[in-house]
Amino acid sequence: MATVELNNDKIKVVVSLLGAEIQSVTRLDDGFDYIWNDTTGKFWGRHAPILFPIIGQINQNTYYFDGNKYSLTQHGFLRDQTFEIVSQSDTAVALKSVANADTKAKFPFDYQVTVNYRLADSALQVEFNVENLDTNEMYYSLGLHPGFNTTGDFSKYALKFDPTVAELENQEVDPAPLLNGKTHAVKLNDGTYALSHAKLDDGLVVFSAKGLKHVTLASTEAKHAVELNITDFPYLAVWSPEKKNADFVCVEPFNGLPDVYGEPEQMQDKKAVNALAAGKADVFGTEIKFS
Repeated sequence: MATVELNNDKIKVVVSLLGAEIQSVTRLDDGFDYIWNDTTGKFWGRHAPILFPIIGQINQNTYYFDGNKYSLTQHGFLRDQTFEIVSQSDTAVALKSVANADTKAKFPFDYQVTVNYRLADSALQVEFNVENLDTNEMYYSLGLHPGFNTTGDFSKYALKFDPTVAELENQEVDPAPLLNGKTHAVKLNDGTYALSHAKLDDGLVVFSAKGLKHVTLASTEAKHAVELNITDFPYLAVWSPEKKNADFVCVEPFNGLPDVYGEPEQMQDKKAVNALAAGKADVFGTEIKFS
């Protein structure tokens, strides 16, 4: 699949037209690539997919809308759609995907999703513009699922939240990857959530992120770190392949959630689903700083 390359004097970013997915983010001074790339085929074959129109899994891969039954597999279909280049420069690109006959068989709305990538010093700005071109109100979720390389001892990594909070609300995952509808508080140490493979071996961890501005993935031993602006996202997920001790972790801003375990639901009744009026657009995004 064709790719687009963005460059400045700090970083080089490669984005695929398939799914508008980031393929790599490379520092020019030392050649370090921040984005996961599974060269072995043993762990996870993606890099940073965009999740739409659902996040995670829905019950029995099924939902209902306006009296009809629809099927969607995990994370939806946008990550497998070929995007069109709207505009491009050395440091920015706009990519769009629109509804077609195949998508409407799974998601009965006319929509356009435009993804804008822009370099700013050692940061990548990512903006999502979700447009409802339909005559009906549209219901959707959208998430970003970037995998970040880790080096050295995984247990030396942690997530540092800004502002500093004493605890986070955890959306309980059970059975994975679905929710059980319950929450509990997770205590932090000076706003920091220590990572380990053991914590992630039972599946993704999902936090409520309302009121949080930034999260930083860093290690006490590693040279490189990543900071994400999560102001526009009400949830944040953390995932690494279960029981594989992989050298990467996904830190995922979510605007929506997986289903609560049970029977298939009406799309408009899903927990944390976004409702977008006909002819309107939602614009939100993140900035990812690479250091």
